[in-house]
Amino acid sequence: MGIIPIKLRLSGDKKAKKGLKGVSGSVKSLGASALKLGVAYFGARGIISGFSQSVKLAGQQELAEKKLAQAFGKSTDGLIKHAQALQQKTMYGDEDIIMMQSMLASFTKNEDEIKQLTDATLDLASGMGIDLKSAGDLVAKTVGSSTNAMSRYGVEVTGAVGSTERMESLTKNVANLFGGQASAQAQTFSGAVQQMKNALGDAGEELGFILTP
Repeated sequence: MGIIPIKLRLSGDKKAKKGLKGVSGSVKSLGASALKLGVAYFGARGIISGFSQSVKLAGQQELAEKKLAQAFGKSTDGLIKHAQALQQKTMYGDEDIIMMQSMLASFTKNEDEIKQLTDATLDLASGMGIDLKSAGDLVAKTVGSSTNAMSRYGVEVTGAVGSTERMESLTKNVANLFGGQASAQAQTFSGAVQQMKNALGDAGEELGFILTP
């Protein structure tokens, strides 16, 4: 009588182990499938997110160029090339520079003057530690009105509103105080990282223009 329970127990153990192996195999298979599905899902989401970001970057670039064209009223090729060249030696993206140029173009239609004012604005922003839009507002208001919005920063300006004398006075005095600041900051580690981001942004813009209907 004592032998039978032992055999049953052994038989039961074997079946249980076999069943557990089957369950374990199913769990592993399910886990592998879930992992593959997860990789595919999040990979697809990453691709879609990347495409969306590229389209967004392309839209920002296009908007900046359209605003400049509207404000300047003639060919903007020279100004856009100037902005692209400044991106190569400063921390500022060309789309931000172009957007700032559109503000300056509201006060002067002289391409050379806009280029000089653009250089001064970048140095002012870097030297004072303010964003490019704020610096552009200060420069545009100072050139286009009788108020020197830059006086609190120690920049003296003379000449009639909108005159070449006023523009030259502004750019010269900004250069005396902050000349070379924009390019100097680009030569730091953080500057190099930002330039890399700007270059990646340009690549994203190109992809975005391809994807845009």
